[in-house]
Amino acid sequence: MQVSSRPPAVDHSWFALEITGAPPRATVRAVGELDMLTAPHLERELERLRGHGYCDIDLDISGLTFVAAAGLSAFVRCDHRLRAESGRFRLVGPTPRCRQLLAITGLDDDLTIV
Repeated sequence: MQVSSRPPAVDHSWFALEITGAPPRATVRAVGELDMLTAPHLERELERLRGHGYCDIDLDISGLTFVAAAGLSAFVRCDHRLRAESGRFRLVGPTPRCRQLLAITGLDDDLTIV
């Protein structure tokens, strides 16, 4: 399965995902607010990619304006699932506010952030 520049997989007025790439590598760009309503959509989409042979996933979070605890949990679960299968999950381009949140929670030590 190849995914390239397709319309957002999830599109709410406050959250959207855009996916590009071809197995085994995908880049997922998240834009908007990642909260308890949108985090499950992100997890389902990342799980769908994993099921289609994507084991190297970059999550571009530079477009997130808000990240709730549910979003942080989604990051951790996705990272654990991919690592369990010798895959790689990276958070790309966090804003200064998001970097601060990751540092305060200690997730900057557990997750790969570039």
